[in-house]
Amino acid sequence: MSQVGLFIMQFATSLVIARLLTPYEMGVFAIAFAIVGLLATLRGLGLSGYVVRATEVNPGLLATLFTINAALALIVSVIIAGLSLLGGALLGEPGVRSLLLVMSVLPLISIFEFLPAAGIERRGEFGPIALVNLTRTLISNAVMLGFAFKGFSYMSLAYGQLAGACVAVAGVNVVGWRHASVHLGIAGWRDIMRYGLHMLAISGVNMVAYRMAELVMGRMLGLSALGLYSRASGLNSLLWDNIYFLIVRVVFVDFAEQRRRGGSLRYSYLRILQMMTALLWPAFAGLAVISGPLVVTLYGEQWVAAAVPFSLLCLSSIVAVSIAMIWEVFVVCQETGRQARFEFVRAIVGLVLFTAGCFISLSGAAAARIWEVLFAVALNRPHLKRMTDTRTRDSAPIYLRSGILTVVAVTPASVVMTIYDWSPHAPVPAVLAAVSIGVAAWAAGLWALRHPLLDEGRLVLARLLTG
Repeated sequence: MSQVGLFIMQFATSLVIARLLTPYEMGVFAIAFAIVGLLATLRGLGLSGYVVRATEVNPGLLATLFTINAALALIVSVIIAGLSLLGGALLGEPGVRSLLLVMSVLPLISIFEFLPAAGIERRGEFGPIALVNLTRTLISNAVMLGFAFKGFSYMSLAYGQLAGACVAVAGVNVVGWRHASVHLGIAGWRDIMRYGLHMLAISGVNMVAYRMAELVMGRMLGLSALGLYSRASGLNSLLWDNIYFLIVRVVFVDFAEQRRRGGSLRYSYLRILQMMTALLWPAFAGLAVISGPLVVTLYGEQWVAAAVPFSLLCLSSIVAVSIAMIWEVFVVCQETGRQARFEFVRAIVGLVLFTAGCFISLSGAAAARIWEVLFAVALNRPHLKRMTDTRTRDSAPIYLRSGILTVVAVTPASVVMTIYDWSPHAPVPAVLAAVSIGVAAWAAGLWALRHPLLDEGRLVLARLLTG
C-alpha cells in the first residue's frame, strides 16, 4: 500500500514537472545527475546488503561499517563540490555548477541514514520503512513542485532531493534508533572491503556505464535528446521501481534467511518468477503498445519524441524480468566475485552498444538496451539455474503461461492502435476501453490457469480485511 502511494505521488509529480520544465531543462539536470551518479559508484559497496546477509551483527562490525561508509561519503561529497567549479565549462552549461554544489551535500546527509535503515531492513520491519519512504517522497515532491512553480527551473529538482534526504535521515533515526550508531572502528574491515569491492564491481561498474552512456548521449545527440530519453527512462522506471524492486527488496531478506538455514531457493524462486512474469510482462508490453497516446496525454506534445524510446525500454524490461532476482541470488549464495566479472563484461558491452545506437538516433540508443539485456540473459542464466536448483524444464512452463497472459492482455490495445495507424494521437477513450478489456481478459486468464498470483492476491486481501 505504501508503494501504491509512492507511485501515485511520483507519477503525479512527473506529470506536473513535465509541463513546467522543457526537455532541455530536464537534460541539464540529467547531466548533473549523471556526474553525481558516476561519483556515487565510489560508495556502491553494497554495505546494506552486507548487514542483511551477515550471520551475526555485533557492535564492532557496525562500527567498521559506519566508518567505511562515512569515509566514502566524505570523499564523494568533496569531489562533487570540487567538480561544481568546472560546471560552467561542462557542455557549455553553467547551470550544472549550481546543481552539483547543492547535490554535494547529499552524501554527507546519508552518512547518518545508513545503519538505522540497514538494521530495520535486516529485521524485515517494512512498516517503518514504508512510513519513512512515504513521508520522504511527499516532502521531496512538495518542495520540488513549489520551487518549480516559483520559476527555479532545474534547480527545483535538486532542492526536492535535498529536502527528501533530510526527511529520510530524520525518519530512519526516529523509527530505527536502536540500530543507530556513530562509533568508529576497523574490526573485520578486510572481509567487508572484499565484499564491498565485489559489489562495487557489480553495481558500480554498471552505474558508471549507465551514467557514461547519458554523458555520451548528451554530447552526441544534445541535451534536448537526453531530456527526452531521461523522461522515457523515468516513466519506465516508475513501474520497475514501484513493483519489481518492491518485490525483490522483500524477497531478498527471505532468501538470505533461507540460505542462513542451509535451505534451497528452488521453490521460492520459481514462485516469485511466476508472479513477476505474470504481472510485469503484460504491464510492460501494454505500455509499449500505447506509449504514443500515453506520453502525449500525460506530458504534452513537446514530449512526443519520447514515445518510441519508451516502448523500446519497456521491451528491454520484459527481457530483464526473465532473469528476475539475479543480483539477490548471487549475493545470498556468496558468489559476488563471479557476478562482478559478469557485470564488468556486461557494462562494457552495454556501453559500446549504446554508443553505437547514438550514432543512429535516439531510438537506436534505446534499442541498444534490448541487446544489452539479451546478452546479460545469455551470460547469467546458466549460473542462475545452478544457484536456484532449477532447470529449463522448470522455467519453460512459467514463461509459456506468462506469455499467454501477455498476449491476451495486450491484444485489444494492439487492435485499437493498428486501427489508428499507431498514431500518438489515437483517441484516448478508445485506448482506455481497450486497456480495460485487456485487464479483464488478463484477470480471466489468471483464473483459467489457476495462477499462483491469484493465491497471493487472496492472501493480501485477507490481511487487509483483518487489519
